[in-house]
Amino acid sequence: MVAVMQGGREPTQAEFHEAITNRADRWFAACLKITRNRAMAEDAVQEALLSAWTKRSQFHHDARLDTWIHRIAVNAALQLLRKNRPASFEPLDFEIPDDAESQEDTQHAGELERDLAKALTHLSDIERVCFVLKHVEQWRLKEIAEELDTNIGTVKQALFRGVRKLRKRMTNLQGV
Repeated sequence: MVAVMQGGREPTQAEFHEAITNRADRWFAACLKITRNRAMAEDAVQEALLSAWTKRSQFHHDARLDTWIHRIAVNAALQLLRKNRPASFEPLDFEIPDDAESQEDTQHAGELERDLAKALTHLSDIERVCFVLKHVEQWRLKEIAEELDTNIGTVKQALFRGVRKLRKRMTNLQGV
């Protein structure tokens, strides 16, 4: 369980260690979905942890430590993506762990993850990033627009195009 922070103090090393132990795989998975590059995702998480530790005095105690670091990791992935702008992305060739309970749920979730990863490769960078931030990371449109330094209309348009492309690519899942 992630520690609940007591107001008025910096997170301790033990609290950081607990957050890393419990949530590092989720931070990596989110960064990987954004960058589509394993090395960039690893760099983003590492940069996020360094940044979070360095800026731990800025942590607001009305949030959970792991969510704060998660947001920093996503922002780091977006920064790396902007900076590097790779010509091609590595395919997702492994399963991202989830919390599915049964073997059937795990198998279905794995198939869905693979199908989505494959379909995401057919989206433009902005469509993919907007889709992941909105539908996977649950960001608000305004947050996405601010992070991408664009307007909400552009984000909506990218989401519309991306979802339309994903629907065409993932027709086998309709009615499931």
